[in-house]
Amino acid sequence: MVAKCFVVTLVFFSSLFGSADPKLLAKLQPYVVSIKSRSIVAAYGDVSPSAGTGFIFNAKKGYIISNAHVASGHKVIPEYLAILSSGKEITLKLLYSDPSVDLAVFQANPDELGVSSDLAISDKPASIGTNVLIIGKNENHHFSTQTGVVANPNEIEGHMSQHAMRISLNMQGGGSGSMVYDIAAGEVIGVIFASNMATSAFAIPISYGTDIINTLAANKSPKRFSLGIIFEYSSLDDLIKFYSFPESDAIKYAKKYPESFHRALKIKTILPESSAEGVLQAGDCILQINGKEIGPNLYLFDKTVNELGEANQKAELLIVRYGEKMKLTLTPYSMTQRQVKRMVVFGGATFFEADDVMIRRSGLKGKNRVLITNARVGSGFIEKLPMFPGSNHALICVEKLGKSEINTLDDVIKAIPTLMKTGRFTITFRNYGIKIGYDSVIIFNQGSLLEDISLFEQDGIAEEFRFDDKSHEWTVNRLVSDAPASQ
Repeated sequence: MVAKCFVVTLVFFSSLFGSADPKLLAKLQPYVVSIKSRSIVAAYGDVSPSAGTGFIFNAKKGYIISNAHVASGHKVIPEYLAILSSGKEITLKLLYSDPSVDLAVFQANPDELGVSSDLAISDKPASIGTNVLIIGKNENHHFSTQTGVVANPNEIEGHMSQHAMRISLNMQGGGSGSMVYDIAAGEVIGVIFASNMATSAFAIPISYGTDIINTLAANKSPKRFSLGIIFEYSSLDDLIKFYSFPESDAIKYAKKYPESFHRALKIKTILPESSAEGVLQAGDCILQINGKEIGPNLYLFDKTVNELGEANQKAELLIVRYGEKMKLTLTPYSMTQRQVKRMVVFGGATFFEADDVMIRRSGLKGKNRVLITNARVGSGFIEKLPMFPGSNHALICVEKLGKSEINTLDDVIKAIPTLMKTGRFTITFRNYGIKIGYDSVIIFNQGSLLEDISLFEQDGIAEEFRFDDKSHEWTVNRLVSDAPASQ
């Protein structure tokens, strides 16, 4: 019996790896680019060089698709560079970074790309057992090739809930943004965005990218709408046992969606002050949106919400809550409007208004929306604010600077001249991270705290960074020319 299994395994992998023939690689490599950049200011995350992968989606327009975390839209990046398979280095411009789905679109000069036609793009959901090929900057080596198999086309991964497929292969750092190519069908079916660095990689269905590219090609700005729901998959058995999901409906569901692995979409949590807050609850199962059955397809739900938001229409949901079917109506809101497109650097700290990613991490709600997550080593802020142990990262919400109440970045900018005159002021804040207290006890208290800050000339000038949606570039504005008062 063992010998038979061994033979089957050998035949399977021989077929899989043998499919990556030189002609196919020669066809795909010209469409793959290695992307590198260097950030100088970051709302959150490290300020450091980064690397990733992308691929040419539309040769005529020069559109290159990659990941939002490769683009780092919440960071000030003065230049993106791409290395083509020929070894030539070109510059890219960031056109769009998605606030929820880990995708971004760059644009290059089409004449520099060296290709004139486009790869075939799938318009169908991925299937279990699909043999795939990935070419990218795996392990930070240009144009590394991996082959694998789609193990599950319906997963949820990422900071926000996004539809993903799980692929059995070993994907390492730098491979983010690689295309997932269906060898048999000859089509791109996804974009790699994460892995467990061992046996599995996760890819976003290419349909998300197609929607974004089509909007850009029509000379429109893509937008992302949401209801404020964070989803997870739950087994039908658990839904029946713990949430009173009707057993007869579960049987019908399992027959209709065999690719669901006997799981359905369940609400994991609700973003504070979103459309769903006070209407939906954790544990609700969404069966339909505006008459469309969702099944396990989170992409279909996201696409429908986006279309309703664009059309300024409401979302009508059919849900199951503890065995009771209910119809509820919600209004989609724009996540795009809450993206980080402004930052203020003052006294070595970076101030920004919370986007949905940081709201998801913190549970932030209320009128105070300005956060500090990064402070420069040696600054007065890093000395006094509760940073994560061994780092220059925090997660605090600013309530006051001196006597000035802080609700928006404009409030920060208005307060800076007065604060710099004396160089000494207090900061009132709430800590949404952790603090290591006496005897190494971890403190999670989120009540208001007060600390005093001293500024020095060496802390640098105050600057506002703003992303221009027309030029797709960051601009910088010096806020105050005077240095802090001498101490």
